[in-house]
Amino acid sequence: MALSQEHPLQEPPPYMEYQGISFPASNVKKETLEAMKTFEIRDDDVVIVSHPKSGTNWMYEVVYKILSGKKEKSTPIGLELWPPEKQPNYIQLRETPSPRLMYTHLQHQMAPPGLTAPVNKVKAIVVLRNPKDVCVSFYYFSQKHKYLKNPESWEQHSKDFLDGKMPFSGDYFDHVLGWWQMRNDPHFLFVKYEDMKKDFRSSVKTVAAFLEKELTDEHLNLILNSCSLESMRKTLEESGKISVRKGMVGDWKNHFSAEESARFDQKYRERMAGTGLEFDFE
Repeated sequence: MALSQEHPLQEPPPYMEYQGISFPASNVKKETLEAMKTFEIRDDDVVIVSHPKSGTNWMYEVVYKILSGKKEKSTPIGLELWPPEKQPNYIQLRETPSPRLMYTHLQHQMAPPGLTAPVNKVKAIVVLRNPKDVCVSFYYFSQKHKYLKNPESWEQHSKDFLDGKMPFSGDYFDHVLGWWQMRNDPHFLFVKYEDMKKDFRSSVKTVAAFLEKELTDEHLNLILNSCSLESMRKTLEESGKISVRKGMVGDWKNHFSAEESARFDQKYRERMAGTGLEFDFE
C-alpha cells in the first residue's frame, strides 16, 4: 500500500555512520558517541532506554512527574544528542546537578558502562513497543523532521526497517534484544507500550514503585490527567513538536500489505524465538 509523502526534501540530510549504524549528522557527532565510553552514570540517575518511536516522550513525562510532582511539562534530554548551535547534551548533563533524568536510543553495546553494568541505585526504564507499529510511527516521523531522510516510499521504508537500516537504532531486533538481556537485573524495569495503553493507571503505579516513590491520590491523578496520550498530543502540538500521531496499537494494519506483514512475522519469529519477549500487535 503506497502512502503519500507529506514534506519531500530536495536534498537529503547527511548521515554519519558509527559502528555500522547511521546517525543524522546534524545532531549526533562521532565525538558524542565516543564520549559514551567514559560518560559517568551517577548513583541516583534515572535513564529511559528505548528504540525510537516506542513511547519515549510518554514515559519521560510520566517519570518526570512522578519524581518532581510538578505540573509543568518536562524538557527531555537525549544523552547522545548534540543540538545545533548548543553544547553536546553529555556536557550539559555533566554540569547538571543530581538527581538527573535522561533518555537514550543507543544500542546496548554503545551505551555508557554505568548503564550496561549498573551498580548501587542506578535505575533504567526500558520502553518496548511492537515492531510493526514502531515501523509505521518511524515512517511518519521521518517525514516530519528535516534532519532525517524522507522515505522514498512506504514499501522502501518497511524494507529498510526489516533490513536493520534505521537511523539512531540500526536493527530493531538487535536493539531490543540487546537491552532485553538485562531483564533480570534489578536496576532495570521493562515496560511495554501496549501495556501502558491497556492499563495506564497500573503502569504508572508500577513505574512509581520501581522508582521508590509513593504517590498520593492527588499526585496519581495529576499524572493520569496530564500524561494521557491526548494531553501529550495537545502539549506537543502547541510546542511545535509533532511527536504524537495516533499512538494506537495495531495501526500497522492500515499500512502493511499481506506480503509485508508475512515477511515481518517470519523475521519476528526467527529473532524472538526462545527469548521470552512477546508483543501484542492489536
